Amino acid sequence: MENYAFCNNCKEISPVKHVERDGKIYLQKNCPKCGINEYLISSDASLYNKKRDFTKIESVSCAMNCPSCGKHKEPDIIFIDTTNRCNMNCHICLNNVLSMGFKFEPRMEYFDKIFKHYAHRDPKPYVQLFGGEPTLREDLFDIIKLGKSYGYSVRVVTNGLKLADEKYCEQLSGLGAMINIGFDGLNPLMYSKLRGHPEALDLKLKALKNLAKLKRGKVVIMSVIDKGLNSKDTAEFLRFSLENSHVIRGIYFMPLIHMWDKKVLDYEPERTTHEDVEHIVNDAVAGGNVEFVPIGSLFLSNFYKVYGIKNLPFLGVHPNCESITYLISDGEKYVSFSNYLKRSLFEFVDDLRELEKYIAGQYKGKKRGFSGRAVLNLKLLGILKKNLNFGAIVGKKGPAAYIKWAGMIGKLLTGKKAKDILKNDTKLKGVLQIMILPFEDSKTTESERLSMCSSCFVYVDPDTDQIRTLPTCTWEKYKKPIMKRVAEKFNV
Repeated sequence: MENYAFCNNCKEISPVKHVERDGKIYLQKNCPKCGINEYLISSDASLYNKKRDFTKIESVSCAMNCPSCGKHKEPDIIFIDTTNRCNMNCHICLNNVLSMGFKFEPRMEYFDKIFKHYAHRDPKPYVQLFGGEPTLREDLFDIIKLGKSYGYSVRVVTNGLKLADEKYCEQLSGLGAMINIGFDGLNPLMYSKLRGHPEALDLKLKALKNLAKLKRGKVVIMSVIDKGLNSKDTAEFLRFSLENSHVIRGIYFMPLIHMWDKKVLDYEPERTTHEDVEHIVNDAVAGGNVEFVPIGSLFLSNFYKVYGIKNLPFLGVHPNCESITYLISDGEKYVSFSNYLKRSLFEFVDDLRELEKYIAGQYKGKKRGFSGRAVLNLKLLGILKKNLNFGAIVGKKGPAAYIKWAGMIGKLLTGKKAKDILKNDTKLKGVLQIMILPFEDSKTTESERLSMCSSCFVYVDPDTDQIRTLPTCTWEKYKKPIMKRVAEKFNV
């Protein structure tokens, strides 16, 4: 399939190809108006290509005319803009809400239409309430309650400032929505220079303290990373996350997107790419050995269904979009999950994908009997035996490891909880999910990735009342006229 991208200069849709040079990957665009121009998308061609080779690319024809397309794949996570007001309006914010020139704040009917549209889906897509800053809406709690009444898993993406108010934090966290809080680490320069809000760090720390005190579920940290400014602080950030593991369940790292107004922020750093972030995390983890796999490679829907595991968001996406790894706490530090494997994380995932094929072939549309489930469990145990380093997990070798595992199995048979056994008798004291989110700016967007995207912004077409979707990476380019029309019809 032909691949397309936006010209760096005139922004017109142009044919594009990947060019590898000096160990890097560039998007080379052949614009009919401007000629050849290119943009860096990866600083490590070997890692970039490894992910492409590992996960099959199933892109279809995509002309990137997103507002008029109507053919995009069904999303597994939907982003809904709730407002375009914000109490920070950061220099580096992709949404750039100040430039819109109108207020966007749809009434409850708008959200009800969207929730109702996807209510029949099984599984339902995740709902992510976005902005602007969602907490500026006085009826945010009602929107969350409405979404949960339809059975959705609701997430609120917030800068966290209002959660520094203990009463507000208690009210929001009490609704059962997952909170994704923007937190760019502990370097004050990230807040004073890049965001223009030096006071934000203290407020965000207070918000995390409030959330920890309430003990109502863990949060996900969404963190911008710039290799020229805060990359060297990542080890300290991970130590902070371990100290606050009772409230932090994961970190979503986002490479800094070069979208700011140079009149407001006079800063031109070298581009931080997806693979840069992978290296930064690896260097920050004790012992390194951190492997990131494409989330698209974890599309194991039948496996998840059989074992009652909730689907991850971003499943089935392009291999050069979201990537994921897990860090394990040994009680003193985070180390790579790969330290507890005999083989690479890629090989472990590949074995699980083979099991997924088996489940799909044997059980799809059929009822699973006792013998069939027993065979499946044996296959899974075989995969675990093949890949897990059981000695490393308990910190023992040889016969001592077998004795340790025998004792753990005995505890399990006597009714002890598996999570308590793992915490008390193994090196696995806790888990931190690390995800890297892709660029969402026009210079790095390409149709190959868009066609596989299952992460979409959703809106109600004000002319037809139909539910429409746009991939997250093109929402910024096309959203302003759409949101203006929506506001004229649906605003409070």
